[in-house]
Amino acid sequence: MRKKRPGHLTTKYTQLVEASRGLFFKYGVKRVTVEEICEKANVSKMTFYKYFSDKMQLAELIRDELLNQGFAKYAEINARDISFPEKIDLLTQWRIDFFSPMTAEFIEDMLDTKGTTEKMKKHYLKVISDAQKKGEVRKELSPELIWLVTEKLNEIVEDGSWKQVFTDYREFQRQMRRMYFYGLLKYP
Repeated sequence: MRKKRPGHLTTKYTQLVEASRGLFFKYGVKRVTVEEICEKANVSKMTFYKYFSDKMQLAELIRDELLNQGFAKYAEINARDISFPEKIDLLTQWRIDFFSPMTAEFIEDMLDTKGTTEKMKKHYLKVISDAQKKGEVRKELSPELIWLVTEKLNEIVEDGSWKQVFTDYREFQRQMRRMYFYGLLKYP
């Protein structure tokens, strides 16, 4: 049973969300218990269950907030009158800063949460399709192939193998973006 978010955000509800966000970011969702959330939020388990049916409902709420923040930031950057590569640079920089307080465990747990990858994929495919319509991305490339390649590149980030080549994550991101968007060949 999914419980509803209160019409007006109560202090206890907000405390639970903020406490869980901090714990989840630091330890991941799977390693945090309802008891730990309640202790950090200074509320009872009874209060927790007044608002949430379980820990995963709370994790999904936080996941949705994060996805919405990301989608809103993309829309904000996309609305700027700058080139597509500049937009990608700004978005990548924002992503680095946005994800920096989160541990790999939290990110993995969120990606494992029901529906996360599908929501991200749907948005990403629309972004690529829109960019193709504007002539910013080559039209002969399948958005689904671009998504697949992006997923594989994300595996390099997740498994940490990039650290064998780079000591600086920002430099890794910069070079990966250049190769991804401009390819290997130098045009005359």
